[in-house]
Amino acid sequence: MTGTDRRRAWRFVLGIVGAWALAFLLAAVGVMPTVGGGAPLRPGGGDDGAAPAVVLVGIPGLTWESVDEETTPTLARLAEEGGTAALVLRGTHEVTCVADAWLTVGAGQRAATDAEGCRGVDPGTADDGARGPTVEEVVQDGRVDAAAWDRWRAAVERQELGTRLGTLAALAEDGGSCVAASGGAAALGAAGPDGAGPGEPASGTTCRVRLVSLPAAPPSEVDAAVESVRSGLPAGTTLVVAGLGHTQGRAEAMALIVHPVAGAGGAALSSGSTRQQSLVQLADLTPTLLHLAGIEVPESGSGPLAGQPLTVQAGGGEPVRQARDVAGGVTLAKSSVVPVMGGLAAVILPLLVVAAVLRRGRLVSFVVTVAMAVPVATFLAGSLSWWRADAPVTVLTLTVAAWAVALAGLAWAGPGRRDALLPPAIVSAVTLVVLGADMMWSARLGLVSVLGLQPVTAGRFYGQGNVGFGIALGAFLVLAGALLTWVRPDPRTGGRSSEGTRAGDWRSAGPLALLGGTFTVIGAAPWGGADFGGVLAVVVATGLLVMVALGLRWTATGLLGLGLLGVVVAAVVMVLDWLRGPGSRTHLGDFVQRVLDGEASAVVTRKLDQSLGILLTYPMSWFAVLALVLVAVVVLRRPAWSAPLWRYHGLYPASVAGLVAIGLGWVLNDSGIAVVALALTMVIAGALSVLGRELERT
Repeated sequence: MTGTDRRRAWRFVLGIVGAWALAFLLAAVGVMPTVGGGAPLRPGGGDDGAAPAVVLVGIPGLTWESVDEETTPTLARLAEEGGTAALVLRGTHEVTCVADAWLTVGAGQRAATDAEGCRGVDPGTADDGARGPTVEEVVQDGRVDAAAWDRWRAAVERQELGTRLGTLAALAEDGGSCVAASGGAAALGAAGPDGAGPGEPASGTTCRVRLVSLPAAPPSEVDAAVESVRSGLPAGTTLVVAGLGHTQGRAEAMALIVHPVAGAGGAALSSGSTRQQSLVQLADLTPTLLHLAGIEVPESGSGPLAGQPLTVQAGGGEPVRQARDVAGGVTLAKSSVVPVMGGLAAVILPLLVVAAVLRRGRLVSFVVTVAMAVPVATFLAGSLSWWRADAPVTVLTLTVAAWAVALAGLAWAGPGRRDALLPPAIVSAVTLVVLGADMMWSARLGLVSVLGLQPVTAGRFYGQGNVGFGIALGAFLVLAGALLTWVRPDPRTGGRSSEGTRAGDWRSAGPLALLGGTFTVIGAAPWGGADFGGVLAVVVATGLLVMVALGLRWTATGLLGLGLLGVVVAAVVMVLDWLRGPGSRTHLGDFVQRVLDGEASAVVTRKLDQSLGILLTYPMSWFAVLALVLVAVVVLRRPAWSAPLWRYHGLYPASVAGLVAIGLGWVLNDSGIAVVALALTMVIAGALSVLGRELERT
């Protein structure tokens, strides 16, 4: 280690932390978007003092692509004058049929039916081709068949989500009103807890919530039906038009229109559950209907509702265009994962094989550096509206490839040609900067990244998902290995640097402590990653690396102490989030509330079931497990062919700490296998980049 190495380490860390600080400042002053905020929708009310009312019109397969001024003039006008958003339908299954969508509206939480065209009542149930009952067969005289209702209720109880069928009707009755339904499917949303249809409230007033289900039809016929409903509405009634039900056999964002929106001639809608402008989810409709009808809505996190009432986002722009963009971006990001990543792999892997066979070490390292840059490139691609292109998948693939090659070129420029650790360290640094800034800027890049949040299946709407955390964790570990090499004296020289500095100097541990600590804060903070599972993993990894930099030995007691520190940090973050109040909490604070309500065990059990269930539902996940085992064997046994890696004395302790962190990331997240897969991708790519240089010497 030389003074130049130590200064390089500090420049890397201060550059990353400085970029994060700048991103936070820009978000704080309003230059860049942040999550949350918005004014609540105002319920209507007649000039004669009549109580506010709301009508929800559900249209199967209504996407923003089917709304235009020529074929659907009524919908287009309502959208321009009212509030708009892309609507994520995710119910029990990723593909949500019409019946499931209406049952979820009635429950205020994910629910499923076994009606014809639906996948079944349990998650992961395969479609065996058996015909289920039609909605018309299940609903008779406004009442749902008792046997079917019992099946559906038993199914939601097995999910342990706290779902209670008939919640909308029950809350409306508590508020002195009721829910009326027009159309068989709408009856599933209007039914009470026992499956019975609505009755008039004791006061004799009409139901202030009305659900209308329209059949699938050509756009022009749908538009005429909406105009017929709208023209018959009394003053003070809010009209909500939503695409309720996937009809193309795939998950896609639907259209949502609210008209009128008081004080706005066109507005973007959001909600406290998504914290994204122009993006809401199906569960938000239930509290929104109650709110617009003037009925008290239970506080989020302490009641039966999973969503939150819609809000109106301030600011200019074109709300309808924003809704179209969000819908198109998140939908295509979901469906483009395989073609984009498969196309890139089909080019990168053969190049890598050819370069290895020809023993072109620098070419091997450069191609691997390109591959290592692909994950962050999928985020950077969101800076362009690729989904508007005529061939969006092709444009996205080319955009990702261009970003990856450009970043690899940047990494190899200058000293990167001579220092084997620099190219992977530079790519890792850029990855951390981009993902960290995006978390603080409402994760708009993550929304439309093929390796991002996947909101169209309600994977996550804000903060940092497991895939993103896996990428960031892998980048952190690769960079940490380089930093530890640069700041820590080589033990093979007696633990003393060329300047006489020994391990234990604060200048050795400082860069690692600062980077790991800041990474933890951003990942855990509600305005950033809002991620609990990653806190413990990063704290433990950082602690292990700092111990090595200080010349301290790893012990079981030290590891236990780091684990307890991680738990304390995570607990503090969750409690602070809980103290912000029901309307501002993320899922971290909601978990604290569930602990207080005695419901935490159900949440933990469900997440463990999901984590284990992925290995059964997606057999390809076992490749990530196999890769983790193989990497562990290589790190612990250090075979002869891996010797070039261990010449850089910081890589071995960083690899061991990385295995611990990746294992914790797997266990502590409900889909933690994604953390394993993406973190290993970054770590293996970084290692191959270094090993590639050895081909030039043999």
